[in-house]
Amino acid sequence: MSAPELSVPELSVIVAAFNEEDTIEHCLRRILGVYPAGCEILVVDGGSDDTRGVVERVAAENPSVRYVRNENDRGKGHATQTGIAAARAGIMAQIDADLQFLPEELPRLIEPIRDGRADVTLGSRFCRDAERRPGSTPFFRRMGNKTASLYASILFWHCMTDVQAGMKAWTREAADKIALTSDNYSYEVEIPVKALKRGLRVVDVPITTDARQGGETCVNVVTDGLVLLLDITRFRLGLR
Repeated sequence: MSAPELSVPELSVIVAAFNEEDTIEHCLRRILGVYPAGCEILVVDGGSDDTRGVVERVAAENPSVRYVRNENDRGKGHATQTGIAAARAGIMAQIDADLQFLPEELPRLIEPIRDGRADVTLGSRFCRDAERRPGSTPFFRRMGNKTASLYASILFWHCMTDVQAGMKAWTREAADKIALTSDNYSYEVEIPVKALKRGLRVVDVPITTDARQGGETCVNVVTDGLVLLLDITRFRLGLR
Protein backbone atom coordinates (compact mmCIF):
# COMPACT_ATOMS: atom_id res chain seq x y z
CA MET A 1 0.00 0.00 0.00
CA SER A 2 1.39 3.42 -0.96
CA ALA A 3 1.79 6.10 1.69
CA PRO A 4 -1.07 8.62 1.85
CA GLU A 5 -0.39 12.01 0.27
CA LEU A 6 0.15 14.90 2.65
CA SER A 7 -2.53 17.57 2.43
CA VAL A 8 -1.34 20.88 1.01
CA PRO A 9 -1.09 23.48 3.80
CA GLU A 10 -2.70 26.90 3.52
CA LEU A 11 0.44 28.67 4.73
CA SER A 12 4.18 28.01 4.68
CA VAL A 13 6.22 29.89 7.30
CA ILE A 14 9.92 30.13 6.43
CA VAL A 15 12.30 30.57 9.36
CA ALA A 16 15.86 31.25 8.20
CA ALA A 17 18.23 30.14 10.95
CA PHE A 18 21.97 30.52 11.45
CA ASN A 19 23.13 29.26 14.87
CA GLU A 20 19.78 29.89 16.55
CA GLU A 21 19.63 26.89 18.92
CA ASP A 22 18.89 29.15 21.91
CA THR A 23 15.68 30.60 20.46
CA ILE A 24 14.45 28.26 17.73
CA GLU A 25 12.31 26.01 19.94
CA HIS A 26 10.52 28.95 21.54
CA CYS A 27 10.00 30.47 18.09
CA LEU A 28 8.52 27.23 16.71
CA ARG A 29 6.20 26.67 19.66
CA ARG A 30 4.89 30.22 19.41
CA ILE A 31 4.16 29.73 15.70
CA LEU A 32 2.45 26.43 16.50
CA GLY A 33 0.40 28.24 19.11
CA VAL A 34 -0.94 30.51 16.39
CA TYR A 35 -1.25 27.83 13.70
CA PRO A 36 -1.81 24.39 15.28
CA ALA A 37 -3.08 23.14 11.89
CA GLY A 38 -3.09 24.12 8.23
CA CYS A 39 0.43 25.51 8.30
CA GLU A 40 3.87 24.07 7.59
CA ILE A 41 6.93 25.56 9.26
CA LEU A 42 10.22 25.29 7.38
CA VAL A 43 13.40 25.90 9.37
CA VAL A 44 16.12 26.60 6.81
CA ASP A 45 19.37 26.11 8.70
CA GLY A 46 22.85 27.01 7.49
CA GLY A 47 24.64 27.19 10.84
CA SER A 48 26.93 24.85 12.75
CA ASP A 49 25.29 24.61 16.18
CA ASP A 50 22.57 22.20 17.38
CA THR A 51 19.65 23.97 15.70
CA ARG A 52 18.96 20.77 13.75
CA GLY A 53 18.68 18.65 16.89
CA VAL A 54 16.29 21.10 18.53
CA VAL A 55 14.10 21.35 15.42
CA GLU A 56 13.96 17.60 14.93
CA ARG A 57 12.81 17.10 18.52
CA VAL A 58 9.96 19.56 17.96
CA ALA A 59 9.18 17.97 14.58
CA ALA A 60 8.86 14.56 16.22
CA GLU A 61 5.85 15.96 18.11
CA ASN A 62 4.55 18.18 15.30
CA PRO A 63 4.76 16.83 11.72
CA SER A 64 4.02 20.30 10.36
CA VAL A 65 7.56 21.35 11.35
CA ARG A 66 10.21 20.54 8.74
CA TYR A 67 13.97 20.88 8.96
CA VAL A 68 15.65 21.99 5.73
CA ARG A 69 19.43 21.92 5.65
CA ASN A 70 20.83 24.84 3.65
CA GLU A 71 24.07 23.44 2.31
CA ASN A 72 26.72 25.97 1.30
CA ASP A 73 24.72 28.76 2.93
CA ARG A 74 25.49 31.99 1.05
CA GLY A 75 23.40 34.31 3.20
CA LYS A 76 19.87 35.05 4.35
CA GLY A 77 18.66 35.64 0.81
CA HIS A 78 19.98 32.24 -0.19
CA ALA A 79 18.16 30.68 2.79
CA THR A 80 14.92 32.38 1.74
CA GLN A 81 15.28 31.05 -1.81
CA THR A 82 15.81 27.57 -0.37
CA GLY A 83 12.67 27.96 1.75
CA ILE A 84 10.58 29.13 -1.20
CA ALA A 85 11.73 26.11 -3.22
CA ALA A 86 10.72 23.75 -0.39
CA ALA A 87 7.40 25.43 0.51
CA ARG A 88 4.14 23.80 -0.56
CA ALA A 89 1.50 26.41 0.31
CA GLY A 90 -0.01 29.11 -1.86
CA ILE A 91 0.89 31.78 0.72
CA MET A 92 4.35 32.06 2.28
CA ALA A 93 5.54 34.13 5.21
CA GLN A 94 9.00 34.79 6.55
CA ILE A 95 9.93 35.45 10.18
CA ASP A 96 13.29 35.61 11.93
CA ALA A 97 14.26 32.98 14.49
CA ASP A 98 15.60 35.46 17.08
CA LEU A 99 12.07 36.57 18.09
CA GLN A 100 12.56 40.26 17.30
CA PHE A 101 9.26 39.88 15.45
CA LEU A 102 6.24 38.28 17.11
CA PRO A 103 4.87 35.01 15.69
CA GLU A 104 1.50 36.00 17.15
CA GLU A 105 1.30 38.75 14.51
CA LEU A 106 1.61 36.43 11.51
CA PRO A 107 -2.19 36.44 10.95
CA ARG A 108 -2.08 40.25 10.75
CA LEU A 109 0.72 40.01 8.17
CA ILE A 110 -1.12 37.66 5.83
CA GLU A 111 -4.62 39.15 6.27
CA PRO A 112 -4.31 41.58 3.31
CA ILE A 113 -3.25 38.67 1.07
CA ARG A 114 -6.10 36.43 2.18
CA ASP A 115 -8.53 39.31 1.71
CA GLY A 116 -7.32 39.82 -1.86
CA ARG A 117 -5.87 43.29 -1.14
CA ALA A 118 -2.17 42.47 -1.57
CA ASP A 119 0.27 40.13 -3.28
CA VAL A 120 3.18 41.02 -0.97
CA THR A 121 3.05 42.39 2.57
CA LEU A 122 5.90 44.03 4.47
CA GLY A 123 5.94 43.99 8.24
CA SER A 124 6.83 47.57 9.18
CA ARG A 125 8.42 48.83 12.36
CA PHE A 126 7.96 52.47 11.34
CA CYS A 127 4.47 52.91 9.91
CA ARG A 128 1.50 54.16 11.90
CA ASP A 129 0.35 51.80 14.71
CA ALA A 130 3.67 49.92 14.77
CA GLU A 131 5.20 49.31 18.21
CA ARG A 132 8.95 49.37 18.93
CA ARG A 133 9.82 47.94 22.32
CA PRO A 134 12.95 49.08 24.21
CA GLY A 135 16.17 47.77 22.66
CA SER A 136 14.51 46.61 19.46
CA THR A 137 15.79 49.19 16.97
CA PRO A 138 19.16 50.80 17.78
CA PHE A 139 19.55 54.34 16.42
CA PHE A 140 22.00 53.70 13.58
CA ARG A 141 20.11 50.67 12.31
CA ARG A 142 16.87 52.63 12.49
CA MET A 143 18.38 55.47 10.44
CA GLY A 144 19.83 53.01 7.95
CA ASN A 145 16.49 51.27 7.50
CA LYS A 146 14.67 54.57 7.01
CA THR A 147 17.24 55.76 4.47
CA ALA A 148 16.96 52.56 2.41
CA SER A 149 13.16 52.62 2.59
CA LEU A 150 12.98 56.28 1.49
CA TYR A 151 15.41 55.68 -1.38
CA ALA A 152 13.47 52.64 -2.60
CA SER A 153 10.17 54.50 -2.25
CA ILE A 154 11.45 57.38 -4.41
CA LEU A 155 12.92 55.15 -7.11
CA PHE A 156 9.84 52.95 -7.36
CA TRP A 157 7.14 55.60 -6.73
CA HIS A 158 5.55 53.62 -3.89
CA CYS A 159 5.68 54.43 -0.17
CA MET A 160 7.46 51.68 1.78
CA THR A 161 8.31 52.43 5.40
CA ASP A 162 10.50 49.42 6.27
CA VAL A 163 11.93 47.41 3.40
CA GLN A 164 14.39 45.60 5.69
CA ALA A 165 12.09 44.11 8.34
CA GLY A 166 12.57 40.35 8.68
CA MET A 167 8.84 39.66 8.54
CA LYS A 168 7.18 39.52 5.12
CA ALA A 169 4.56 37.50 3.25
CA TRP A 170 3.79 36.81 -0.40
CA THR A 171 1.80 34.54 -2.68
CA ARG A 172 3.33 31.71 -4.64
CA GLU A 173 2.46 33.56 -7.85
CA ALA A 174 4.34 36.60 -6.56
CA ALA A 175 7.39 34.47 -5.68
CA ASP A 176 7.39 33.03 -9.21
CA LYS A 177 7.19 36.49 -10.80
CA ILE A 178 9.83 38.02 -8.52
CA ALA A 179 12.28 35.12 -9.08
CA LEU A 180 14.49 36.08 -6.14
CA THR A 181 18.24 36.17 -6.93
CA SER A 182 19.97 37.96 -4.01
CA ASP A 183 21.90 35.75 -1.62
CA ASN A 184 22.68 38.63 0.74
CA TYR A 185 20.43 40.97 2.74
CA SER A 186 19.44 42.78 -0.46
CA TYR A 187 16.80 40.08 -0.95
CA GLU A 188 14.66 41.97 1.58
CA VAL A 189 14.25 44.94 -0.76
CA GLU A 190 14.39 42.81 -3.92
CA ILE A 191 11.06 41.20 -2.97
CA PRO A 192 8.96 44.41 -2.82
CA VAL A 193 10.67 46.39 -5.58
CA LYS A 194 10.54 43.57 -8.12
CA ALA A 195 6.93 42.95 -7.11
CA LEU A 196 6.18 46.59 -7.91
CA LYS A 197 8.01 46.39 -11.25
CA ARG A 198 5.83 43.43 -12.18
CA GLY A 199 2.60 45.24 -11.31
CA LEU A 200 1.94 43.43 -8.02
CA ARG A 201 0.34 45.02 -4.96
CA VAL A 202 2.68 45.71 -2.03
CA VAL A 203 1.20 46.73 1.34
CA ASP A 204 2.86 47.77 4.62
CA VAL A 205 1.49 46.14 7.78
CA PRO A 206 2.30 47.58 11.24
CA ILE A 207 4.08 45.11 13.51
CA THR A 208 5.61 44.96 16.98
CA THR A 209 9.39 44.74 17.37
CA ASP A 210 11.13 43.35 20.45
CA ALA A 211 14.80 43.17 21.42
CA ARG A 212 16.41 40.06 19.94
CA GLN A 213 16.16 37.12 22.32
CA GLY A 214 19.37 35.35 21.31
CA GLY A 215 22.20 35.09 18.82
CA GLU A 216 24.12 37.98 17.27
CA THR A 217 23.33 40.07 14.23
CA CYS A 218 25.48 39.56 11.13
CA VAL A 219 24.52 42.96 9.70
CA ASN A 220 27.15 45.68 9.31
CA VAL A 221 25.21 48.94 9.11
CA VAL A 222 27.80 50.74 6.95
CA THR A 223 29.02 48.10 4.48
CA ASP A 224 25.72 46.22 4.16
CA GLY A 225 23.88 49.53 3.91
CA LEU A 226 26.03 50.73 1.01
CA VAL A 227 25.60 47.42 -0.81
CA LEU A 228 21.84 47.66 -0.28
CA LEU A 229 21.63 51.17 -1.77
CA LEU A 230 23.69 50.04 -4.76
CA ASP A 231 21.47 47.01 -5.28
CA ILE A 232 18.29 49.12 -5.08
CA THR A 233 19.74 51.22 -7.91
CA ARG A 234 20.55 48.08 -9.90
CA PHE A 235 17.00 46.76 -9.42
CA ARG A 236 15.60 50.08 -10.70
CA LEU A 237 17.86 49.97 -13.78
CA GLY A 238 17.09 46.31 -14.46
CA LEU A 239 20.72 45.26 -13.88
CA ARG A 240 19.74 42.70 -11.23
